[in-house]
Amino acid sequence: MELTYQKNWETIKKRLTLLWDNEILDRPCVSVMCPKNEEDPYIPVKPTSPEDLKEYYTNPELILARNLQCFDKTYFGGDAFPCIFPYWGTGGHAKYLGPKVQYHPDTIWIDPAFTDYEDFSFDFDLQDQVFQAELAALKYLAKEGMGRFFVAPPDNCGSYDALSQLRGGEDFIMDFLEEPELVKKYGNRMVDVLIASGNEFFDAIRDNNDNGSVHGYYNTWCPGTHMQLQCDLSVMISPEMFREFIVEELTRTAGWLDHAIYHMDGLEQLRHLDMILAVPGIDMIQWVQVSGQPDITQNLEQVHKIQQAGKGLVVQAYKNQLDTIVKEISPYGLDLLVTDAANPQEADEIVAFVAKNSFRKRLF
Repeated sequence: MELTYQKNWETIKKRLTLLWDNEILDRPCVSVMCPKNEEDPYIPVKPTSPEDLKEYYTNPELILARNLQCFDKTYFGGDAFPCIFPYWGTGGHAKYLGPKVQYHPDTIWIDPAFTDYEDFSFDFDLQDQVFQAELAALKYLAKEGMGRFFVAPPDNCGSYDALSQLRGGEDFIMDFLEEPELVKKYGNRMVDVLIASGNEFFDAIRDNNDNGSVHGYYNTWCPGTHMQLQCDLSVMISPEMFREFIVEELTRTAGWLDHAIYHMDGLEQLRHLDMILAVPGIDMIQWVQVSGQPDITQNLEQVHKIQQAGKGLVVQAYKNQLDTIVKEISPYGLDLLVTDAANPQEADEIVAFVAKNSFRKRLF
């Protein structure tokens, strides 16, 4: 199989398949996307009015048009492949329960929808209008993408994060202390919504994705189903609360998928790392380099702990970090996303540097 914008897909597919088993074909997976012409990068122009923003985010024809413009101007270096990753809000499965949704230039926000858990309906109807619109959009994009590009499911991850949006963040944190049984009950209901909607999404895009699934942001592919798991609100709760509430969510969701990646956003989550690593269905950890925090090269002990636990590692890296990364981090199970190449020549040089300098000795 070939993709219009990436002729090396069959070799990339082999590397990405081995990635899940912490193996390598010839080098670590490394993806570098950059402008074909650094003087003419693709810069999306977003509208400003709420009505136009809703159309911008949700109209599949507009989504397709701007992504094709982006692909035409993008160089896909190394293992990078073209993929449409529709953004309909993080923890977006909360939208299928009827809350008001706000569309902003930089995010999609779900307004709090209830004050009493028992008075709110958590029943998910597959005929829900918002869900059906997203499913139709994915089917349209998948049909248009055959042989050209892949299509990722939406960013419906983090069922407690989704529940937090429906409840309201500050009130939800207090509920962990004051109404723990209700939090747990309806956290599980949100996992039910995620699984029911997710099964439909995976079915809609499987054929287009070479009979597998992709994650657009991570540039990952597998022959089954996979997605990102997260609990961003965990930066505000104790390890005891994480163990009581979040571990069950992660275990259920990872068990539903063939492969799962945990999105570790911020060093505050390191206090939960042992519990995350103990979830058997989580195959990889995405190490997010948060602005203002020590970067990955300053946290090698924790990185090695992840790899020693048999988990792979997704890292959005920068050119000035590569020398340390290739010398200090095992290439087995490593997925590098390098984001600051200026042009195709530099992108190819980055891939060559990683291939040449990554050691082949298995550390863990």
